[in-house]
Amino acid sequence: MHVLQGCGKGHGGSRVAVSIGEQEVEFTVEDTGHFQNFRDREIGEMTLPEPGVYRLRIKPINKAAGAVMDVRQVRLQRLGDA
Repeated sequence: MHVLQGCGKGHGGSRVAVSIGEQEVEFTVEDTGHFQNFRDREIGEMTLPEPGVYRLRIKPINKAAGAVMDVRQVRLQRLGDA
């Protein structure tokens, strides 16, 4: 799983959880210098047991500064695909 995230100077360090169903991965937001300066981050792996409709949620665990982050994209990538 990849997240394209941006974070303003001095606002990094927040913890965020991304969940699909009962599965959850956590990551620490990186300061990218500006909220619209997006960086691709590989944040972890999840297993989707079968094709279907899933709800993906992004929620802050804690906020280290005045804001958490901007998210432009969440990308699920099949293992083994480039």
